[in-house]
Amino acid sequence: MQAIDHSTEAGSKRLSKAERRRQLLAVAKTFIASEPVEDLTLAVLAERAGVSKPIAYDHFGSRSGLLIALLDETSQYYELDAEAKLAAAPQTLQAIAEIVAAAYVQCAIAAGPAMSILAAAAEADSEARAAGRALQRDHAASFKRAFTPVLSDAPDHLDPLIKALVAAANAICDDRTQDKITTKVATQTLTHLLVTSLQPFALDPAQTRRAE
Repeated sequence: MQAIDHSTEAGSKRLSKAERRRQLLAVAKTFIASEPVEDLTLAVLAERAGVSKPIAYDHFGSRSGLLIALLDETSQYYELDAEAKLAAAPQTLQAIAEIVAAAYVQCAIAAGPAMSILAAAAEADSEARAAGRALQRDHAASFKRAFTPVLSDAPDHLDPLIKALVAAANAICDDRTQDKITTKVATQTLTHLLVTSLQPFALDPAQTRRAE
């Protein structure tokens, strides 16, 4: 099979493969924000990005692969934003909840209104649906890692609770990206929800200090 030459696109800037992938994802997000996601195909993406169809297929393989890549990009933004701040945060339930909430809301803002549309589209695609649900499990695992230092030994029902908190966080973020609420309200609401839901399982502050 002949290798795809990424440098021969007429009228397109020569980009590294990583740069081209970022460009294609940005074009896809812009498309979803203003046009029906059902109309987004790799052929359409290539046309909008000013590249050939083989380049789009080389990066994503299929439309499902594109949807999965878009979902994964939002997850990476949250991980990078939250984990760096958590490493330097006071080991208290309130402080961790504020960081997790702010990072999750900012992740949704970065993704834009396209995120909720994309999630719905992924549910209609079997391959992307499986990836989307795996992503939700990853978010739940991230929430649990963040709060583990300030929680007592997890009871059996803590995992379902955290899964429910992720679902609630997504609903709050949907309201924010649709401009139904402000960033401040979204962040404060999610922070309050995290604190009040997890408070029954929080370590005594003295125990937390000894663990530091």
